[in-house]
Amino acid sequence: MHTRSPSVPAAALAGLRNLFHPLPGELEAAFDTQLDAGIARLLLVLGPAFGLFVVLFGAWDAWIDTARAASTVRIRVALVLLGAPAWAAGRLRWGPGPRCAWLYATHAGAMVVCAAMLPEGLVLALPGLTGALFLLALVEPRPRRFMLATLPPSLLLALLAILNLAPGPGLHVLLLYSLSWPLALCVALATLQLRRRAFLAEQAVLDAVRHDSLSGALSRRYVTELALHDLALARRHGRSLALAMLDIDHFKRVNDTWGHAAGDRALCAMVRACKENLRASDYIGRLGGEEFVCVMPETGAGEAMACAERMRAAVAALRLPVGTDTLRFTVSAGVAVLSPEQSGWEELLRAADAALYQAKESGRNRTVLARTAAPPARAG
Repeated sequence: MHTRSPSVPAAALAGLRNLFHPLPGELEAAFDTQLDAGIARLLLVLGPAFGLFVVLFGAWDAWIDTARAASTVRIRVALVLLGAPAWAAGRLRWGPGPRCAWLYATHAGAMVVCAAMLPEGLVLALPGLTGALFLLALVEPRPRRFMLATLPPSLLLALLAILNLAPGPGLHVLLLYSLSWPLALCVALATLQLRRRAFLAEQAVLDAVRHDSLSGALSRRYVTELALHDLALARRHGRSLALAMLDIDHFKRVNDTWGHAAGDRALCAMVRACKENLRASDYIGRLGGEEFVCVMPETGAGEAMACAERMRAAVAALRLPVGTDTLRFTVSAGVAVLSPEQSGWEELLRAADAALYQAKESGRNRTVLARTAAPPARAG
């Protein structure tokens, strides 16, 4: 039985709706933040360039009407200076989006007002005005922001065309501009789609780099990066920080008895159980093999031990069906808390590793708190 494929117009409409539809979860906020950061950088370059273009276009005013050129140049300079604060990032409390809209409104407004002061100026200035539309579409591709930014200059253009031009030329200006505006909006939508795809591809690469592909825990490099940042904050502000190192007991026996596929399932199940018992500010990373570390910012010894015990008990309660049998396994944990004696991340890891070794030597499936001073690292 053949299914009926959607018609081309329906598919096009669905694609258009997807352009307006935000990305799922927190991705849209992250995408907006990245896009705003890019706009802020562009404003530093394009802002002065756009302003210089608007002012230098006064030479065109002199060529059209020498008598009015001095007045139009003064208006151009005044409106460019009015929009100039939007160029510099960090000097205004506005975000990059409002700054971009203000810059476009003042600079494009200067082009419209000055063109309206010249004989048939709006007709002659139409290529420059539509060119500014397409430039904005590349800089600010989000449709709502694009429409809000272009609304004031567009309304001003329509009003001055009606007041200053004969019906024929006025209609010519309005018709051509009204055709250019939706084309520029389409360019904005296409740009938005391309940027979203690039953003999603970048996020996929970052996710692959930052996470262990098997267990879903953070990679060793990324968990170290986050931990160094939290460790620096803890030292700077005098806050506590703890970590728990966990290791599956007799993991080689699990692989030998149940197979490596079952061992992989055990690693994934362990990480899920640990995540369910961690706070939103905590995180777990894989150091290698069956060894994992949980970093707990702003956590003292008592809270860290309680959290490690919850994770140990949650793993011990796991039951993984393997064929007709059930796989059960346990973990041992070593907990270390940041102290003045420890010089950094590696020192803290060694303390937790020594506590983990003690837990293994004491019979496994238990949690041990490290001594205040970091013991020497165990071999192997």
